Amino acid sequence: MFTVSPSIYSADLLDLRKVLKEAEGFEHIHLDIDDGNFVRGISFGTALVEQIAKATSVPLDAHLEVLNPLDHVDGLAKAGVSLISTHLEVLDYPSLFLSRVHNLGKKAGIALNLKTPVSFLEPYIGQFDQLLLVSVEADEEGLPFRRGVLKKIRQARELFGPDLPVWVDGGINDGNLKEVVEAGASGVVIGRAVFQAENFREAYEHYLNAGRAYEKEAGRNGKGRKENAVF
Repeated sequence: MFTVSPSIYSADLLDLRKVLKEAEGFEHIHLDIDDGNFVRGISFGTALVEQIAKATSVPLDAHLEVLNPLDHVDGLAKAGVSLISTHLEVLDYPSLFLSRVHNLGKKAGIALNLKTPVSFLEPYIGQFDQLLLVSVEADEEGLPFRRGVLKKIRQARELFGPDLPVWVDGGINDGNLKEVVEAGASGVVIGRAVFQAENFREAYEHYLNAGRAYEKEAGRNGKGRKENAVF
């Protein structure tokens, strides 16, 4: 069944304890770990992740946008993160990263930037638990949703089948959510559209319910699909 993972980096970082309390009951919380090298921004590190994990019972999924993901895996696993994903673009040996995460008892995901073909993951079929497709790219106009990701979602479904969780991250809103779900996405990461809404719980429920309605319309009710399980 379709799910939403709100990115906590878009919340009020000066009042995280209150935010996390109000977010209890969410299916996921997304952690963007940015190092200022692989991407331009710097977010937060393992010490804050540990505090977030202590303050919530919601399963955490981490998106490593860093040059050296293996440096972060042990700390995130110890902190209690359930799913750890990183970018294929920085992995010389993807199996090494995936095996390390699995050996720590966590689920492992692979993220792809816009320019990276889904077919690059074909040698690793069966080794990762989630695919995260980034649907934005920095430019002078900001970070708008890029429709080219829709083709990549369809390609992922053709290559990996119906059971692999395929999430889309970046620029998701009411104007493109239906297309994303119809293309085959089973989840989305949403930041500002949730946490910067007047009532972020209502915004979260809006996108969750809308996505599930679109999924049902597309003839995918989630039966027999592994992505429904909470990490």
